[in-house]
Amino acid sequence: MKSDDYPGRKRTAGMMGLRVPAAVPQHTEQVSRAQMLAMSKEEDSPAESAVENEATANSQTTLAEIPVEAIKPSPYQPRLTINEAAIEELANSIQSIGLVKPLIVRPVGLGDYELIGGERRWRAHKLVGIKTVMAYVRSMDDAMAKILALTDNEGQEPLTEYERGRSYAHILESGDEPSQRALARRLGVNVSIISRCLLLMELPEAARQILDKNPGLVGGLKAKEFIEFGKTHPDLLVQAITSMRDEGISQVQALRWIGQKIAEQKGNPEGLRVTSKAIRGLGTMKVDGRKMEFRCEKNVDMKLLSEQIAAFLETINLDSLKVN
Repeated sequence: MKSDDYPGRKRTAGMMGLRVPAAVPQHTEQVSRAQMLAMSKEEDSPAESAVENEATANSQTTLAEIPVEAIKPSPYQPRLTINEAAIEELANSIQSIGLVKPLIVRPVGLGDYELIGGERRWRAHKLVGIKTVMAYVRSMDDAMAKILALTDNEGQEPLTEYERGRSYAHILESGDEPSQRALARRLGVNVSIISRCLLLMELPEAARQILDKNPGLVGGLKAKEFIEFGKTHPDLLVQAITSMRDEGISQVQALRWIGQKIAEQKGNPEGLRVTSKAIRGLGTMKVDGRKMEFRCEKNVDMKLLSEQIAAFLETINLDSLKVN
């Protein structure tokens, strides 16, 4: 067969073997905004974790439309605070484009369900008065419910390290997982994350009581410094976290304040605070570290008082005053 591709052959305009590209579909602004809302407002990423897939793809799992009022909150919800503004935004998204990802629930009685995953979506439905919601329904034990409650909250508004630490500690203490490494494998995270979050449970009880209501105060790269101060200077740590809550100071400012207070105490080995005590009829005694000061009342003869104090000091057993 003779080739038609030879020198001198007259060619037609254009290039052979290429087709005109198909026209790019033009999406309306409304569709584009809806897609963006679906990606940004839903609280979970499209790629579910392995443990969530296990729960929703199980042969015993059914997808059903159930009454919102028939669902009760999970007792294993790790989230300590709810961002109401974020719930309102999510509710607006659901009203615009519908529910992208169903809830996960388990039956707890005749017609009643316990929420396992999707509390923010559930609250959003209640906020706008939607009566029913799509949900995966599956019977499961408490151990699975605790794990799913954790994985469901790692999306658009992730848990704080303190919230995760509380849940990790509860799972390990209840024996649902035998070790940190086993829990990490189950959740699909690095064991170092589990360990770091659990360290926050070593903070003083008074500090943890504050974090129970303000879990985002402590975390990130500075968490380890707070933990160390909690072991060496728990009172200062609690004061600093209280200032973070009440005055809005940052972690860096709080840690700097603790460091300054420790530096001030270096000249005061006993760690004494400045104290004062009124002695009726005589005056006021003030103790500042290793200094003691006495301010007499106007009608007190300072010379006679000093002589009596000196005489009294001669009678003191010195061994009883030495610091061990």
